[in-house]
Amino acid sequence: MNTVKELRLCMLGIVHLLLVVVMTSSLSLAADLGKNGKIAFQASYTGTMQIYTVNPDGTDMFQVTNLPLTTNIFALWPDFSPDGKQIVFAHDMTGALELYVVNSDGTDLTQVAHDGRGHVAPHWSPDATHIVFGTAEKYGLLAIATIRADGTNFRILTTPVWEALAGECTADGKHIIFTSQQDGYVSALWIMNIDGKHLRRLSDPRLTASVPDVSPNGKQVVFNDKQNSPGLSNIFKMNLDGTGVIRLTRPEGKNDGLPSFSPDGKNILFVSDRESAGSFDTWVMDADGSHQTLLVKGGAAPNWGVQP
Repeated sequence: MNTVKELRLCMLGIVHLLLVVVMTSSLSLAADLGKNGKIAFQASYTGTMQIYTVNPDGTDMFQVTNLPLTTNIFALWPDFSPDGKQIVFAHDMTGALELYVVNSDGTDLTQVAHDGRGHVAPHWSPDATHIVFGTAEKYGLLAIATIRADGTNFRILTTPVWEALAGECTADGKHIIFTSQQDGYVSALWIMNIDGKHLRRLSDPRLTASVPDVSPNGKQVVFNDKQNSPGLSNIFKMNLDGTGVIRLTRPEGKNDGLPSFSPDGKNILFVSDRESAGSFDTWVMDADGSHQTLLVKGGAAPNWGVQP
């Protein structure tokens, strides 16, 4: 890409998929992976985008939030806390996209960020002390930032020269994996220390990888991929060091995206428009890509919490 404008347009192409789909301190890795609990997702069943939860078999759907109408389709993007009791999300009910936390039963809605900058795609750290998210920076670009769960110690970790979004901590809490145009790539997965130091690229630039999710055992990452083309999005998986790339979905003329591991690591949630023209549904598959099954009609941005 030859100009900043062209880079911006490429990143907007990546963000476009997210926009359509949406209308992720140190801690020792636990010996046992979490037991599967509820699945959180966003949907506009009532005419406004709200957070819902559902059992892994699609039963017992529950509306968690009753939020006012929002004009920004980046709103919500729920992420369960490590103990499965709270959900963090973004919403513009105050006029700017801010971060909020709510109990999974819908009680105790709390605003975490109050600065009016505009924040998107929050994810908890493994020890629940921090939240990793995208924040608006210079020139309207997004950067990766962290904030303590109590709303203090806001820190921007990436340069505003290259747009970055969809950051998530690794399972040990020592690193953050995220999507970026760093060094002029259309899109790639990058990893850095939790303090923003020692940045390095993980994915081959030819993959145009984006929106990563780290497996509970910390060994693999699943992500969106357009294979460096304006074509359709599919889901791939690779080792945390960038090796062993495997394609998991082939939706035949449709889009799959926003993958998210189950707490036990045996399944992957994702969204797809393969059965709904112009809109997305939540699907689930085995971690090897087999047994792809429709779970929730009209649900997007799914996240699987542990059993409290």
